[in-house]
Amino acid sequence: MNRAVKRLLSFAAALFAFLSAGCSNGGNTVVGPPPPPPTGNFSNSSLNGQYAFSMSGTELCAGQGSFFARAGSFTADGSGHITDGVEDVNVCTGVFTLPFTSSTYSISADGRGTLNLTNSTGTTTYSLTLTSPTQGFVAQTDGNATAGGSLQRQNPAAFSNPAIANGYVFDVFGASSAANPESIIGRFDADGAGSISLGLYDSNEAGTPSGQQLFPAGALYQFDHTFGKSGRGVANIAGHNFAFYVVDATRLKLVGTDFPEVFSGEAFAQQSIAFTAASLNSGLAFLLGGSSSSGPIATAGRFTADGVGNLSEIFLDENNNGTVTLLPSQGGTVAGTYTLDANGLGGGMATWTDTRVGTFTFIFYLISPTEAVFQEIDTGITSDGTLLAQTGGPITPASLAGDFAFVLSGVTQNGSNVDSNDFVGQLKLTSASGNNATGIMDFTEFSPAHQQQLFDIQSSGPLDITSPGTGPNTLTLTTTFPSPQTFNFTAYAVDSSTVFLVGVDNNRVLAGSIARQP
Repeated sequence: MNRAVKRLLSFAAALFAFLSAGCSNGGNTVVGPPPPPPTGNFSNSSLNGQYAFSMSGTELCAGQGSFFARAGSFTADGSGHITDGVEDVNVCTGVFTLPFTSSTYSISADGRGTLNLTNSTGTTTYSLTLTSPTQGFVAQTDGNATAGGSLQRQNPAAFSNPAIANGYVFDVFGASSAANPESIIGRFDADGAGSISLGLYDSNEAGTPSGQQLFPAGALYQFDHTFGKSGRGVANIAGHNFAFYVVDATRLKLVGTDFPEVFSGEAFAQQSIAFTAASLNSGLAFLLGGSSSSGPIATAGRFTADGVGNLSEIFLDENNNGTVTLLPSQGGTVAGTYTLDANGLGGGMATWTDTRVGTFTFIFYLISPTEAVFQEIDTGITSDGTLLAQTGGPITPASLAGDFAFVLSGVTQNGSNVDSNDFVGQLKLTSASGNNATGIMDFTEFSPAHQQQLFDIQSSGPLDITSPGTGPNTLTLTTTFPSPQTFNFTAYAVDSSTVFLVGVDNNRVLAGSIARQP
């Protein structure tokens, strides 16, 4: 699925400064002890065809951290070479469309690998982990930068206006022209000829929600004649300009092209039904990330919707700049409700109250009865993410046993530095008790004063499942190199193939997910 990659932003961060469009190599490189020989069925031939990718992150920008985003497409030949492609990058000197020249990649048996993409500004290096030959997670591992995102194999048959003819739900997150954190979610209809209608959106800038709005005049989409073979097009959505890259007719990757604002996100084809309260009638898990007035924030949880507007079995773990809130609170109880917009277009609101902690309010746009984009609208919080129906329960250690790709994004207090982090790697789970989780990962530590890339870092620890497994579970991973570090997570299983993770340490804020490999 590869949809739960959230970028966490500090509300007070200096998001814009002067920066070249290229990514300079620098910082310190740390390589862990040799891991066990990789096992699995992946190889260079697993990456074969055209792939769309998108990611966002932070780069060094005249001594400050600057939020940036990129999206693009590349063609892999199955033998370690990138033969074609293009990307759009939005950095604080502007927005640039850059074709790729000679580039390379390498995939090991466990799906982990490297990707080196070269354009006129230089070569950018990434670590990646495939979940299958059609998709995977990716993290930038250059010095002076950190970023995370995903890639999916493209279907060139969808590289035309007529193929983009559906309702679409979208979610973009980034920084406004005023350098404030901003989330925009909504939906629109594309007519197959370049026109957009029935556009609705909700914006949340610096913790102030807009309420539902109509798209301004000028909404459209159009494929690019120059780079159309890469699935590239341009669009005006909710009053903002984007470049998009088509995965297929059901999924578009978006990067904002208005300067100096910067957005990154995706759009998903919406099921063509009239949505009502009855459309939500299951257990659902969610993962959100973003910014609060205190700093970075990450939230995960689950609830059960009964099809008539009531919520029950509500659990939530929220890490707000190192302060962790759990629902239900100790000694408290939680109850909630939800509503769907009367127009049947899938917009709605969910609210729940803990008797000791208070009220949490979210809005959503349904992609289908089992999936939605999700945005928190409580005062001072700008945070959004994914809502997915939980299926295939109960979840047990045996049902989760296997190999998984994982991705995490977040912020860590590292001595006197506050580092942005992106992690990508593989996690092996067994049904045994004790240290039933073992992992290997690459990640970055980035702040203006401290840039470090770490490769082949091994970890292990317990994944403890609380029956029936659909509520909060715990995952603890400890590394021994280059120094002992313990990462504590609450794990919410969507099913036996996808698990949401939210960090619950008070010195770091992390959000991410694991996805099963074949």
